[in-house]
Amino acid sequence: MNAVYITDDSQDMMQFAELSLKALKHVFVAKPDRLSLEQMRYLKKLAEESGVILQLGTGYKFCPVYCYMLTESSQTAKLIDVRYKLTNSCNLRMELFYIFDFVTSILDVCIIKLDIRLWKIAENLLDMLYCRLECNNGSMVNITVYTVVEGEPKLEINFAYSETVICADVFKSQINKQYRTHDASDSIILDAYCEKTVNEKYLQNFYCAINKDSDAVKTTDKHFQNMISSFTIYNTQ
Repeated sequence: MNAVYITDDSQDMMQFAELSLKALKHVFVAKPDRLSLEQMRYLKKLAEESGVILQLGTGYKFCPVYCYMLTESSQTAKLIDVRYKLTNSCNLRMELFYIFDFVTSILDVCIIKLDIRLWKIAENLLDMLYCRLECNNGSMVNITVYTVVEGEPKLEINFAYSETVICADVFKSQINKQYRTHDASDSIILDAYCEKTVNEKYLQNFYCAINKDSDAVKTTDKHFQNMISSFTIYNTQ
């Protein structure tokens, strides 16, 4: 067996991943929530030295909205506005990464400048986060994240193009496309969002990367780079 799939999210996860990489095994960490920035950098360095693939699971890429937005890649979104309501029990650091990775992967861009404001949790106050990103293609991304004590999470992303504005509800798998050149709009219902299906697609990408598929390797590398970048942003606040 040349690959290890780590589903355990206990503190032993780091040791399992380290030993596997040193044994020249490809590693998929399904739940990286417990990893610190220093641990992630260390594991990435081990993977590069061992010549193996390291991939982190979870996130919102490969969901129906993500796949639909890839079909709009012939246009360049000028302005992207992200609004995310999540429950108080969620890991805000990880959620920032999921959004960061989702948007930059759809646009296929690098971040050249950013500004972030984070109001950390107090005794009985909720987290709030605002982030403004400037991309190397000229696009601007505004991200607003806030937590609530109860309720369902809601992730809405608006993409403003030269001719259309697309409003996407990620978890409801709904798209509303407003045309700017004439008074018309389209409402599109996509396949239902399914976390299990999304995770399976991350695994499929992992297997393709192991088999040296260049697109899969690029996706895996960018996924990890986005996690390190978003964690660095969060930890500097």
